[in-house]
Amino acid sequence: MKKVLTLVFALTIITASSSFAQLPDNEVAGGPKINFEETSFDFGEIEEGSYAKHIFEFKNIGDKPLLLKEVKPACGCTASEWTREPILPGEKGSVTAVFNSRGYGGRSFHKSISVTTNMGTNAQKVLFFKGNVIKKVTEPVEQPVQSPVRIENQ
Repeated sequence: MKKVLTLVFALTIITASSSFAQLPDNEVAGGPKINFEETSFDFGEIEEGSYAKHIFEFKNIGDKPLLLKEVKPACGCTASEWTREPILPGEKGSVTAVFNSRGYGGRSFHKSISVTTNMGTNAQKVLFFKGNVIKKVTEPVEQPVQSPVRIENQ
């Protein structure tokens, strides 16, 4: 009985101490921490065939250098550029999203970019952007007026 009580007491102490030591799911003790000013953007209406561009800015609010390991657009119609050198604590960086609207005339879009960092268990963040593509109006091409063919007997 004494062993059982000792075991229960030990488990209670271990459980209590570990629950106080846990941080919320989005927190990592020390290390780099990324804080985006915004994680979604609405382009509104853009014309078909144009390139829509938006810069997502962030800050390293951690105490170690932050590194963007991979920045991956969800589809081929989106390109991205990003800060490639380590971002020191307190410094800023950016991820630029560029959407090619060719072929999207008359449709809406909702795209994402996955950003993988060196933050340990919470290393991936997702950025979203959307908009509506207005079908490009093309001017009709004027055809030259042809006169009717006339055949005369001689």
